[in-house]
Formats: sequence, structure tokens, C-alpha cells
Amino acid sequence: MAIIAEYIWVDGTEPTALVRSKTKVIHKTVDAVALSIFPQWAFDGSSTNQAEGGNSDRLLEPVCFVTDPVRGEGCYLVLCEVYNPDGTPHTSNHRAHLRAAMAAGGEASDSWIAFEQEYTFFKGSRPLGFGNDRRYPAPQGPYYCGVGADEVYGRPVVEKHLKLCLEAGIVLTGINAEVMPGQWEYQCGGPNVDPLTASDHLWLSRWLLYRVGEDFGISATLDPKPVPGDWNGAGMHTNFSTAAMRAPGGIKHITEACDRIGENIERHIAVYGAGNEFRLTGHHETCSIREYKYGVSDRTASIRIPLLVDREGCGYLEDRRPAANADPYQVCNALLRTTLGLW
Repeated sequence: MAIIAEYIWVDGTEPTALVRSKTKVIHKTVDAVALSIFPQWAFDGSSTNQAEGGNSDRLLEPVCFVTDPVRGEGCYLVLCEVYNPDGTPHTSNHRAHLRAAMAAGGEASDSWIAFEQEYTFFKGSRPLGFGNDRRYPAPQGPYYCGVGADEVYGRPVVEKHLKLCLEAGIVLTGINAEVMPGQWEYQCGGPNVDPLTASDHLWLSRWLLYRVGEDFGISATLDPKPVPGDWNGAGMHTNFSTAAMRAPGGIKHITEACDRIGENIERHIAVYGAGNEFRLTGHHETCSIREYKYGVSDRTASIRIPLLVDREGCGYLEDRRPAANADPYQVCNALLRTTLGLW
């Protein structure tokens, strides 16, 4: 019996990391598939901005896996951390930093995470919905959660991506068309999903999004501002809560967390995505990158406290600043360390 495993990892490209993968065929008969059947593997780090040519081997350490819905039965997507030859985490291995933050926080780090991943479809050099006659589509308004061929672009790719993610066991909880033509969002994570699992699943879902796009000749970009001008940017709103925030009276802990985050603005913005300054302008449902504020039901704020959370007195906060291209490991690490005082 042969097992086909697609080893997936985050590379060292700056300022925005890329997701990479290569296929390993494992000739082994097993009664049950477990993480232990996927061996450590090496790759050429000099081709992924993770090593010099004279010492190029870097190591892939499998950390989680899901079924591969593209190849089918007996195939798996294996997410890996990157290590140096001496066994230390590579500098690009931000998952290791998040693991450390969760361990340092102990029971207090019992956090739930949900990401709202926005992205934009391109066909060649143009976003879907932007024709080849040099004319822009009609202004924003009807595209958000729209329906109809004159308002929605790329739905077949979106539907296939959703189906494959669910078949793989990735925790997706919804999809919707976004404000700009050719722009979409899916939600990953949610109740009872810890930061590490949510981040792992987001990277796996990104890989599947790019892979599905290959079948349609369409690429998905996480650029925070894919089209200049009066068009919405693309974000990765992050819904975050600790056990204390979710408990009765948790609104007090939510506002305290918002205040702490306001004292660490630069630490957060530094890992919230390259090019985010072009998106966080104070327009198009954003707060300016030069300002920090939070408020109930306020989508012009840096952090929104949902209306129902305020009414119930507990729940979660929504950090609206992360860009679509942000690394979820780094976003979660910043939120945990700030909220729990671990810096």
C-alpha cells in the first residue's frame, strides 16, 4: 500500500511568506493513519529563502495532517514546521513562537480563534469582474453577498474550495462574496478552536485555495489593496476570546484586553501584513493605521466589540486590523502575548 502525502510548509519569503509543498510517497501498510507515519523530510532551503546555497538542507517536521480531497483516498495534506539542521526552529517558523506563547499562558491561554479570510480572484493581471476594455465595473454596492452574473465573479472556484475544505476536515464555517468585484471571504475556526488549530487550518485552506485555482486558471491574491482607488481592501479580521472573556462578566476582560492592545500598537501592526498601510486608511470600513480605537458595533474602529457581546456582557472581540496576507501564527501570538501580559 502506498500513501501519498503532500508536505506543506510556510517559506521564508519577505515581506510576505508563501506556502510551499512537495509530494512524498510512503510505501507502508498501516492499520490506522497517525502523524507518526509521516517521517521528517528535507528540502532545499536556498530555493525558499530559508537557507544559503552552501548549507541548504532544511528539515520538515510534520505537525498535523488532514485527508487530501484533491487526490482522494489514501492521500493526505501534511502541514510541517521548518527546522534547522541542529534541531532548532527556523527563524521563519512562527508556529513555534505561538506554541511557546500558548504554553507560557497555561490555562489562561484557553483561547478561541476565528479568522475572516478575504481574498481577490485574478485572471491574468486583472481582478475578475474588471473587464478587458479598460473600463471599471459599476461602483461598489451590489457586490457584497450578491447574486447574479453581473454582480458575482468566481463562484465555481469558491464552491469547489468550500467543498474540498470540508471534505478534508478543515474547520470552515461560512463563505460570502465581498464588497469589491471578484473579492470573497471564508471563515476559518470558531468556538472551541484553539489558536494553533485555527492557524494550521487557515494555512491548509490557503494551500487548497491556490490549488483549486489551478484547475480554473484563476489565481487568488491576499494583497491588502489589490486595486487602488475607491475599492475595498482585503483583510483577515480576527475574532479572539479567552476563557475569562467568555465567562459571565467577561466584557470587563474584553475592554481590558482592548486597552492592553492599544499599548502595543506597533508590535501588532508589525505582524499584521505587508502593505497594510494602503488598506488601513480610515475609509472603506477601516480605522486609520495612525489611529487606534475600539467600540461596540463600530466597523470604523481598530477593534469592534459585537453588539450581542455587549448586550450579553461576555464573548469575544474582533481585531479588524490584520491584512489578508498576515501570518495567522504571528497574529495569534501577538494577541495572546498582549492579552496575557507575556511580552
